[in-house]
Amino acid sequence: MRELNLWVLPNSGYDTVPSLREHLYAFHREHPGIKVNIAVRTPRSLWDRLIAAAKEGGKGPDVVQLPSYWTSTLARLGALADLGELDPVLDLARWPASLRAQCRLDGTPRVHSLPWWVEARILYYRRDVLAQAGVAPASLATWDGFKDACRRISKKGLSVAGLQHPVANPNPRESVALADVAPCVWSRGGDLFAADGTRSLFQRERAQRGISDYFQLLSSGAMPLKGESGLAPLDLFEGACALQFSGRRPPPVPRRGPKRLLARRARRHVAAAPFPSGDGTTLLSAWNLGVARSTDVPREAFALLRWLVGGAASASYAQAIGAFPAAEGAAIFGPEDPELRDVFEEAFSRARLIPNLSVLGSLERVFERGMERLVRDVARRRWTPEALRTELIHAASEVDYILSFYAS
Repeated sequence: MRELNLWVLPNSGYDTVPSLREHLYAFHREHPGIKVNIAVRTPRSLWDRLIAAAKEGGKGPDVVQLPSYWTSTLARLGALADLGELDPVLDLARWPASLRAQCRLDGTPRVHSLPWWVEARILYYRRDVLAQAGVAPASLATWDGFKDACRRISKKGLSVAGLQHPVANPNPRESVALADVAPCVWSRGGDLFAADGTRSLFQRERAQRGISDYFQLLSSGAMPLKGESGLAPLDLFEGACALQFSGRRPPPVPRRGPKRLLARRARRHVAAAPFPSGDGTTLLSAWNLGVARSTDVPREAFALLRWLVGGAASASYAQAIGAFPAAEGAAIFGPEDPELRDVFEEAFSRARLIPNLSVLGSLERVFERGMERLVRDVARRRWTPEALRTELIHAASEVDYILSFYAS
């Protein structure tokens, strides 16, 4: 029997492995000679292990999940197989045009990953808490209105509703990722990189304002870095917050346990609005699958990849984790909740992807190292806009050097 190692990100928290095992029952029935072993990696450990396997050899995954904008970088570094060599008639036409470029090595027709599922970030809120704090839902349309809502909820809504914080933290790692701040940057009219990918723009004034908006949530205490006892902070759907950014459908209410009552109470009051950017621009996150170039069983690995990204299988898995299939019309939420369906349809129509630059994965690491230093400042109550400006300028200098090196 052939064994395949599938490395994935924590798509559904602690349920990632059991839900994927159940999802793969059909694959095992169709391929009785293949056994799939599943391992969950954090984005950082996934990146480090893939790079180590590409540079130093050693055992890595056979099939791997990755943010779509890592495709070019990992392909250039030799970590991903050329899928066109495994399937000479491979056709990307079934996926939306916006996702096709995220499958290729930048500037070439070579395909190194395929779309699995997607998210488009929106804003969930509690109707009851906003009403208690005197906040009109329409005011959440802009970032300034959103920040004012956080201040009002801190003063009037937390104690009444028994909440811990105004806003849930979408990043459980006590850090700030490029994807966390990207829609904030766009909401202020800034950008991360030049359209031609030759230089950074995140250090410029408009982009700085967007990143500062996000850090002000952390520094003011509106968004927690940690939860109680140092664990990941609870979210809106667990009854702990009034506002939450998310790219997925609401999770199911727990069937049992101490969180069930709070979750049921919160769910009765949940509504949704577009990401607070004025014109509705938001983040589209696409999660792809690739075959590791180091695999000893490329044909079997590609068979698993093709099955996972197949129409029925990918739609089933996306639904199971509350995400959306990587297909045209993916934002159709269903007739059972027309309000939420409309918000997601609007989000998908205005969503942007982080660009799949040839060295974007490396640039992301540079950017996030700077963000980690600022997060430590927040934890020590030392964060200032001036510190942010200095850190962004330093990160931009390093990013521009990397971009110039590869351009030459």
